[in-house]
Amino acid sequence: MTPATPSAKSSGWQKRLGRLLALNIRAKIILPYLILTLVVAIVGTYVVTSLVASSLDERLTNQLLEAGRVVSDSLARREIAHVEAARVVAYTRGLADAVSAGDRDGVTRLAQPAAAGLGVECLIVVNAEGHDMLQVLKQTDGSYQIVKSQFDTAKLWMVQALLKASDPNTPPRRGLGLHPINRRYYYFTALPIGLDDKVIGVVIVGTSLNTLLPYFKSTSVADVVLYLDEGRAIGTTFSFPEDADDTIAALDGLSISPDLYEKNLDNTESTLGENVRIHNRWYRLARSPLRVGQDTVGVFAVALPSNFIISAGVTSRNTYALLFTIATACVIVIGYLIAQRITRPLDRLVRTSQAVAEGDLERRTGLGSADEIGTLAITFDEMTGRLADRTRALEKLLQDYKEAAGRLTAILASMSEGVILEDPKGDLIPLNAAAEAILAELAADFRTSPLRELTEDKSDQSLVLQPNPWLLEHRRFQVGKKVISTYSIAVRTDDGQRLGTVMVLRDVTVEVEAEQLKDAFIAHVSHELRTPLTAVKGYSELLLAGSAATLNNQQRSFLQTINQHTNNLIGMINGLLDFSEMEAKGRLGLQRRPVLFSSLVQEIAGEWRGPMEDKGLVFQVETSPDPTCVEADVRRLRWAIINLVRNAWQYTPEGGQVKLQVSARNGQVILDISDTGIGISAKDQQQLFKRFYRVGGDSNDESRGLGLGLYVTKAIVEAHGGEIHVVSQEGVGSTFSLVLPALQTHQDEKDAVIRAAAD
Repeated sequence: MTPATPSAKSSGWQKRLGRLLALNIRAKIILPYLILTLVVAIVGTYVVTSLVASSLDERLTNQLLEAGRVVSDSLARREIAHVEAARVVAYTRGLADAVSAGDRDGVTRLAQPAAAGLGVECLIVVNAEGHDMLQVLKQTDGSYQIVKSQFDTAKLWMVQALLKASDPNTPPRRGLGLHPINRRYYYFTALPIGLDDKVIGVVIVGTSLNTLLPYFKSTSVADVVLYLDEGRAIGTTFSFPEDADDTIAALDGLSISPDLYEKNLDNTESTLGENVRIHNRWYRLARSPLRVGQDTVGVFAVALPSNFIISAGVTSRNTYALLFTIATACVIVIGYLIAQRITRPLDRLVRTSQAVAEGDLERRTGLGSADEIGTLAITFDEMTGRLADRTRALEKLLQDYKEAAGRLTAILASMSEGVILEDPKGDLIPLNAAAEAILAELAADFRTSPLRELTEDKSDQSLVLQPNPWLLEHRRFQVGKKVISTYSIAVRTDDGQRLGTVMVLRDVTVEVEAEQLKDAFIAHVSHELRTPLTAVKGYSELLLAGSAATLNNQQRSFLQTINQHTNNLIGMINGLLDFSEMEAKGRLGLQRRPVLFSSLVQEIAGEWRGPMEDKGLVFQVETSPDPTCVEADVRRLRWAIINLVRNAWQYTPEGGQVKLQVSARNGQVILDISDTGIGISAKDQQQLFKRFYRVGGDSNDESRGLGLGLYVTKAIVEAHGGEIHVVSQEGVGSTFSLVLPALQTHQDEKDAVIRAAAD
């Protein structure tokens, strides 16, 4: 038997711990609680220590920035002293004349005492050509030395700037420079010397960095480093060995790169630099441009030791770690006691819930404490009671639904019509045996004959077919000799969600055959009646035309009545023929061509002008000045307009007025036929365009008819893609408006239509 490996032991321990966590709620509460407490303690120790360190670091940063501001203020105060000393020298009586005359002795006699009295460390007087007239340097023992060697003022840019400006009122200029005699860096302030509004020289007052840097350190309480010449450190308050080579090497170690120098030179605020180690001690640097007035003379850095931050952080970390350890132990003990109080009632709640899940709806927890667990237990008991009541109600409702579903199934099974449901996915589901039988018959007939819609007009290819014709409200389809009528409606819930579409299929083959026989009978009778009526009409007109001298007035009146009623009967028969044709095809067959609409209206108006005048009616015609064409079947459209004109003539009493007006707007042609006749009631207007409908109360012979005129007229207009409207008032008159889409043609095509209409 081989011993267990360490990895196997570790795996077994992890499995046991996993089972413990999975089964014991106490472990689930206590262990995460313990881990969370330890994590919070560790994180808290780290955060608090970091906050202390951050606070110390922030305080150090603020001290550095404050030290930088103090250095800038100290330099500003030194600048004020420079300007005052330079003005005293420049405004000394006779100095300007001596400089202008090139009198070195006079300049020395006047300027040297002033420099000694003011305590100036370096004084240089330059004439207008840039040559030095006097150099005075203060020695370490307090005496003043007049330097005889020439000073190259070309290295002092501020001198050249003042001389070039040639304005005695030019503000002072400042800069840092190296004196060639004692090899010391000085902070210089240059002021122009004026005479008769001309610059005849420059006074330069300087203070060495050996004086400025200790002054900066004493006022800012920080070490200071000055940078010049693209980042080279030229002076510092840090103490270095007396050896010049070691001092230069130390300054080189403090120098910065030219890019960093230029970046700090352009900054408007102080910039925190890196931590540096000097004399085995860490310092934090803050750099800032050295500005006086409008001149930036260089870059300086202030430094403070940063060792105290590290030591304070270590001390704080140890203290807070001890405090958090003690607090963690207390929290763990308290957490265990709290977990015990939580888990006991939870165990009872779990056992009760398991019993309810197994079907024991009478089981209760019996807990009644006032805390959240007690509220949960009471709520659970109430929920269990409601669940028991709801279960009994659902069982009763299920029984009711089963009975209702059985009744609905019996109703659907007893229907002779087929009922089909189309679900949202588009699948068809037969709901009764009649639907399955109809679909089976359609499938059998579909092998020999295609499915076609009876209302489809094959002559008009401009109609857009519906993507799914079965989903229209009412359609008829034919497969072979079988004709099926379909009714469909969308099924939606109360909140508008679509569940599908219910379709009812009915075999109407017998009804369709009966309608076809009726239409054939009407067409046959109409054709047969036209033959004798044509003979009656012809002989009556022949008698009226050829026997004018042999007939008396009564006989002539009889013949005119015969002729009039013959015309009415022929009109009725023609209406029946067109009606039967339209009903048979479902839609009028049109033979369209471009037609000048105004010419067609003028032609019809010319034909009716005689009857209008014979009846004593005022007949007016107005057409649009812009000739507009429509694409129409001239014969059908002519009949539709004549029906409207005839109605206006029939229903307008003698002395009335009939007006035809043609207009064009928005790509449409509009014909308004207005009359001052008897008018139409609002009730009759709703039924006006239905077939075989006539306005009640008509007994006049002139207005007799079958009630098909307006029905056929509307069908013709709609077949042309137009609309027809009526506005009428009883006793005032009526206006029928016929609206057709205008034909968009080029001017040459329109001219051709106009010429054809004229011919």
